[in-house]
Amino acid sequence: MATEAVDTAFDERQFEAIYPAGVERHYWNICRNAIVADAVRSVGRGPVLEVGCGKGLIVADLRARGIDITGVDLAPVEPLDAVADQVRTGVDLFDLDPSGLAGVRTVLLLDVIEHIEDATAFVSRIRRFLPGVRNFIVTVPARQELFCNYDEFNRHFRRYDLATLRAHMDPSGERTWKASYFFHALYPAAWTVLRLKGRRETRYHVPTSWPARLVHRLLAGFFRLDHALLPANWKGTSIIATVSDR
Repeated sequence: MATEAVDTAFDERQFEAIYPAGVERHYWNICRNAIVADAVRSVGRGPVLEVGCGKGLIVADLRARGIDITGVDLAPVEPLDAVADQVRTGVDLFDLDPSGLAGVRTVLLLDVIEHIEDATAFVSRIRRFLPGVRNFIVTVPARQELFCNYDEFNRHFRRYDLATLRAHMDPSGERTWKASYFFHALYPAAWTVLRLKGRRETRYHVPTSWPARLVHRLLAGFFRLDHALLPANWKGTSIIATVSDR
């Protein structure tokens, strides 16, 4: 579908900035991967498909945790060697044979729908295309007051709050819904940086030395506790939601 292709497919410059080699060692990705894995285990219903999987970083991580997951992405990027057989790139989900995806029960949309102008229609189309899907797990950048050059660089239409995300993922309110902000402690830092500088970095800086890697692992652990212990409705820089059929 042309709209999704235009809105969601990263170009080489964006991939280089957001997914540099070794980005899986960055605290943000370590933490988000763990939180997503917990959400997938909580629904526990059959194979998982990640729509908008990029090079397959999440697919590789979740498969290493024993989760049956494959991925698809519009961008014609080279998938990671470890998941080359489980990730299809340069192809639109809706151009695939749905019979080959009939067993999928959970769809991941991880930092995807903010790139879609009509996110509600996009999710509805996935539901029609894959009627066997019972769960959607979605992450999005949060809080429109944090919208800045980073979002423009990544072609975001919006940042989300809890109400807007539910309206886009479950407009009829008929499904079981669980959502929470995460990276709570990043919110005041991000808000302050934007007020002082008016912009933020658009490139991830990958830890290379072992002390830097250790610091990132410790930060990831801190933000996992931040997510687990602080109230779900406290503002954070991201949201994770699980939407399931009753």
